[in-house]
Amino acid sequence: MRRVTITQRQLKPLLEQLARREQDLRASIAEERRRTNVEDYEQLDGVVGDEADRAFVETAIDIETGRAEQQIKELREIEAARERVAQGTFGVCVDCGGPIEYERLRIYTPAVRCAECQTLYEDPGARSRIPKLH
Repeated sequence: MRRVTITQRQLKPLLEQLARREQDLRASIAEERRRTNVEDYEQLDGVVGDEADRAFVETAIDIETGRAEQQIKELREIEAARERVAQGTFGVCVDCGGPIEYERLRIYTPAVRCAECQTLYEDPGARSRIPKLH
């Protein structure tokens, strides 16, 4: 795998961004767990009136659980990005081995693919629409 040189000047704000996002995610997950455990499940224990109310509460819990699972997934992506920094492969596309654009990393720091490869990953049919693939 090819190494990409991201300067310390570029890397520092990206790592700070990762740290802030991780802190926000951990706080959000903790708050969600507290709120879900206290509020939603209490509603299921006798406070909920009829089956429609119960179904609504269960659906709300499922949505909140899905949100927490997405946040946990993002935490794992942040940890993986830190591992790539330590290995010297941060900023290298996992598909083509080329550099991930710095602006892309600024927008989504844990990115593992360059913009072109991400497009192909999300829509394999896009290959015919991309004029030049690296």
